[in-house]
Amino acid sequence: MNRFVTVNPAECIDCHVCEVACALTHGDGEWPGDREQFRPRIHLVKGYGPVTCRHCNNAPCVTSCPTGALVFDRHSVRLHEEKCIGCKNCLLACPFGAIEPAALRGTMIKCDLCEQSEQGKPACVSACPTQALRLMDDAALTQLSSYRQKVSADDKTCGSAARRAEQALDKPPRVGARKLEAQARKQHFGEIYQGFSPAQAGYEAERCLYCAQKAWCGWACPLHNAIPDFIRLAREGRIIEAAELSHQTSSLPEICGRVCPQDRLCEGACTLNGRAGAVTIGNIERYITDEALKQGWRPAPPAVKPRREKVAIVGAGPAGLGCADILARSGVQVDVFDRHPEIGGMLTFGIPSFKLDKQLLTKRRALFGEMGIKFHLNCEIGRDLPFSRLLADYDAVFLGVGTYKLMRAGLEHEDASGVIQALPYLTANTRRVMGLPEDKQQPYISLKGKRVVVLGGGDTAMDCVRTAVRQQAKQVICAYRRDEANMPGSKKEVANAREEGVEFMFNLLPQHIELDKAGRVSGIGMIRTVLGEAGSDGRRRPQPVKGSEFVLAADALVLAFGFQAHEMPWLAGQSVRFNRWGLIETGCSGRVTQTHNPKVFAAGDAVHGADLVVTAMAEGRRSAREMLAMFAQNAARKERAS
Repeated sequence: MNRFVTVNPAECIDCHVCEVACALTHGDGEWPGDREQFRPRIHLVKGYGPVTCRHCNNAPCVTSCPTGALVFDRHSVRLHEEKCIGCKNCLLACPFGAIEPAALRGTMIKCDLCEQSEQGKPACVSACPTQALRLMDDAALTQLSSYRQKVSADDKTCGSAARRAEQALDKPPRVGARKLEAQARKQHFGEIYQGFSPAQAGYEAERCLYCAQKAWCGWACPLHNAIPDFIRLAREGRIIEAAELSHQTSSLPEICGRVCPQDRLCEGACTLNGRAGAVTIGNIERYITDEALKQGWRPAPPAVKPRREKVAIVGAGPAGLGCADILARSGVQVDVFDRHPEIGGMLTFGIPSFKLDKQLLTKRRALFGEMGIKFHLNCEIGRDLPFSRLLADYDAVFLGVGTYKLMRAGLEHEDASGVIQALPYLTANTRRVMGLPEDKQQPYISLKGKRVVVLGGGDTAMDCVRTAVRQQAKQVICAYRRDEANMPGSKKEVANAREEGVEFMFNLLPQHIELDKAGRVSGIGMIRTVLGEAGSDGRRRPQPVKGSEFVLAADALVLAFGFQAHEMPWLAGQSVRFNRWGLIETGCSGRVTQTHNPKVFAAGDAVHGADLVVTAMAEGRRSAREMLAMFAQNAARKERAS
């Protein structure tokens, strides 16, 4: 008989460890560069267990293959990729859906039983934490037959597999971080979530199943943090080691622990999610670095020989800081230029202080300074320093400039007094909270005593409504064109806003802005909507309901529709190209973050559009590694030439 991997569904806990182990084994142990390259040959079907190639004795895939790429060999069905022409006959013939196209090569892929693995057996079988997966051959079938005979004769052994899975999942309920009561937190701009105590961190860390060293939560994290391992170290009280490990993959772990949407990333992938509740990974991540810094630990770079290369980084946001971190740890001289008076970009000036204490960025700047990174703040490229100077003085330049162009509503009177754009409003308020001088181009706006309407349904809209509440607005309404289920913002932020007194009005589409005799906003003309057919983005489009028009009274209207690429005239003539959306084009010379100018690299929102802090940081770190590879290649070329 052919060998194959089988699953006992009673033992499966839906942890996806088999998928991760499979993808890593076929990727030389490295996390795939992007999600399209994550192509495991085993797939979990919830409630059933993993599905993979059964290496059928009379496999229809073998008989359907016109080139002999699939053959019976070594008691299994083997695929010789060099013979595969990608015709997909085998894909259609497989009764288990266990064959699929490879991501890049244009050939097919299937389970090969991991004969190349060090364990000598399939990676999925070795990694399974509950032994739900087994490699079946003649000996294993004989053993299984004997076991089942014993089970039928002895009720005590019956159900042991199910009990093993139940025991693994038998964890106390999620508690999470405590937050200030709404009435108290509305009075100030301090962080509302309190950090973990050692006891709280220990409780949550104890709940972690430690599914595997490289688990599903680690794959869901764009940085691929070593989540199970740093949680285990925290549980054992080894905080300094946990902080060191955390900083190997993240440049700002205490900040990501606060602002990442964990419910959509690592915690959303936790095996306990939907059961006892996901482990509060973000709070543990925050606790580790906060506590380590209190104990005097500093993220010192490894002892490396200083390099001759110099890199200029434009933008001190998460992409730029991620890039600077990796370069500095490799001995490269790094200068970071930013137009703001503090590092962080949108982290500092876009996210309100009640979500992220700005002292964290001040402390982080000092830590980066100790690593040798030099910051040139209040320095705007194109105004205070020409970009050509950077190209002349540095071996490479990184662009992490974000997206700051405001998206407009397209309504008449949008420039009237009382109509406010979200980012200038949030930035000016943050400067006031931080005690920084007011920027004349973005003056501080107080909404105290006003009836405020915020248009939008994302996290920026939530930041605006919650800021208005703290400014003691008379009434705050968030109006969104779809229903609540289709809001793009974090559910946690919506809940916090409701607790603080924000009123939500759904299925409303703005039609016009009404003005009083003085030319100030007095109301917003609305029409009610219903959700129609899905558009090209897969989201259902709001359709106006005829005859449902009305006017929503307001003294101030905040437009919170998000951001898009802003113009960068200082890049003109520098061989840096843009796509039709104004985003920087990259991917040249085989490097994901290199622009058409070989000395210029770019990543983050300026390349992909507005996205998450953690994705921008991950791309900035990737860019640094690509620069280092370019430096090594250039050095090798010079050595050969000499």
